[in-house]
Amino acid sequence: MTIGVSAINISTDMPADTGNIGTEIIWRMCQQHPEHSFLLFFDRPVPAHLVLPANATAVVVPLKAPSLWRRKWWLQWQLPRALKQHRPDVFLAMDGLLPLRSRIPAFLFLKDLSFLQSVAGVPVKWQQFLQQQTSKYITRAQGIWVLSPRQEQELLQYAPAAAGKTSVLPAGIHESYHPLPWEEREAVKQQHTGGVEYFIVTAAMHPRNNIQPLLKAFSALKRRLRSNMKLVLVGNVTPAGQEIADSLRNYKFRDDIVWIQHADQATLAQLTAAAYAMIYTTRFDAVALPVYAALRCEVPVVAIDSEAAREAGKDAVLYTDPENLADLADKLCLMYKDEQLRARLLRNIATVELPGGWDTAAEQCANMLMC
Repeated sequence: MTIGVSAINISTDMPADTGNIGTEIIWRMCQQHPEHSFLLFFDRPVPAHLVLPANATAVVVPLKAPSLWRRKWWLQWQLPRALKQHRPDVFLAMDGLLPLRSRIPAFLFLKDLSFLQSVAGVPVKWQQFLQQQTSKYITRAQGIWVLSPRQEQELLQYAPAAAGKTSVLPAGIHESYHPLPWEEREAVKQQHTGGVEYFIVTAAMHPRNNIQPLLKAFSALKRRLRSNMKLVLVGNVTPAGQEIADSLRNYKFRDDIVWIQHADQATLAQLTAAAYAMIYTTRFDAVALPVYAALRCEVPVVAIDSEAAREAGKDAVLYTDPENLADLADKLCLMYKDEQLRARLLRNIATVELPGGWDTAAEQCANMLMC
């Protein structure tokens, strides 16, 4: 059997930015089913760091320009032409975009439904395009995957046609996340912060991840407590986040900011496990993967309140009011100075059911595609 996969998002997958969700699921599906062939359709040259599984072949269908109409042309004309040429038996849209002009049986993966919200940094026309087209994709798809029951309910409210063909994939945590012994933790701190304790934020430099309010809250902590605590930002800059990145040059406490781009999985896992605490600032994820990762590493979490954060962290997370910047600053100060609070949060990690790896999600996808 030959399975076609849209690999637009896989080409930009990074552990800190996206959680590598698409890559993890597709790569493990390839490894679990060496008897099948996979065609990965890219809209740009395959990144040099991306090593394809032995039974996967890249098909590059170049996108002429990043404009919306060029994307529409690519999706409804260039991609169907390539699918007709290579003739896969089924097609899996890992990026949530279906080529409606293709007659090949298609399946849809929806990482999140943020297009239903007003998300900072996302072009309005792109959000409107997704709002208009995703319902058509849902009607066309033979099967749909989401990452949480809450996301499934939100999807059914948006598109009742999803009923009966939507499945919830179990979230996964990469196997590299685990607690570090004291000596290793100290070595990681020495390498990245000169031995100083730090908060870690795992997210792309993008307005939707609330990096700017976080920097203001961190400034408040530094002014109040006069500590040497550092803030480690792990994630790549996006076009929408370039202004935030540029502002770091004039940030008053810039010497206490450590920004790490292009971190691989092993580095991210070490940085997470060595942190004093994680700060989770994203509100529109379907599943709060960084929260799960921190708890697996036995690292406490301060999170801007959201359904995804509550679903992942339950009573092991200190939540802040998303509408109140001062509350975020207060909670960071509490996490820093209240050892009893921190110890309670660490004890509560034992009450949280943490997911395993991505193998189960990959197998569920394969079962539906190959039945």
